[in-house]
Amino acid sequence: MSSSDESLSGAVILPVTRVFNPQSLVALLRRPRDYFANGSVLRDRAGIVIAAFLAGIANAIDRIDQNIVKADLRPHTGKGMDSFTSWAVSSWSSYWFTVLIVGAISGTITWYLRGWWYRKRLEWSGAAEVAPDDARSIATLQNLVCVLPALAWAVIQTFIYQNYVAAWEASNAGGMLILVFLYWSCWTSYCAATTVYALNRNKARLWFLILPAVFYFLIMGVYTTLFALLT
Repeated sequence: MSSSDESLSGAVILPVTRVFNPQSLVALLRRPRDYFANGSVLRDRAGIVIAAFLAGIANAIDRIDQNIVKADLRPHTGKGMDSFTSWAVSSWSSYWFTVLIVGAISGTITWYLRGWWYRKRLEWSGAAEVAPDDARSIATLQNLVCVLPALAWAVIQTFIYQNYVAAWEASNAGGMLILVFLYWSCWTSYCAATTVYALNRNKARLWFLILPAVFYFLIMGVYTTLFALLT
């Protein structure tokens, strides 16, 4: 390939495969193998950093949800939400201030923890050599499948409800839709792992598909059972 061809390739292909390019996001959702087959995505360091921050925000939202669930599961003890959670959900300004600040911290911690766990599963699936930073990047990018819908739903709720308490108490199908993306992220994770690395497919299915799906199913089952018993 001539230098002019290389220049043309860089000018045309790279912008299409950047992390948050709309075409890239569509590929991540519908054709994850194509998404991770293009190395330019994994070289988009700015995009990966933003993705890690968004994952931290999603974690902060999930933590608030867990605190509300705990308060809902103990209505007869006289203990409601803790003071910090109560303040965070009292208004949208306090809610977003909380999730942005906590998200920055959580994103950093999750970057290392999720990356470590993803790397271990790659090694257990037969990957010969896995650079820690590569594992962190792949783990962060595949997680966008469930992170972006969760954040989008939180933004939509901001314009619909008075505060997060009202959004939580409202009966809607948005939360169930998020679960669909959570399970879909298992498939995306499997595709990412088997596209970037040469793995034993049976072991990869176990660590990236079967066990994560079973884990999510059990967690949802526990919460559903607890709510059924207490309502």
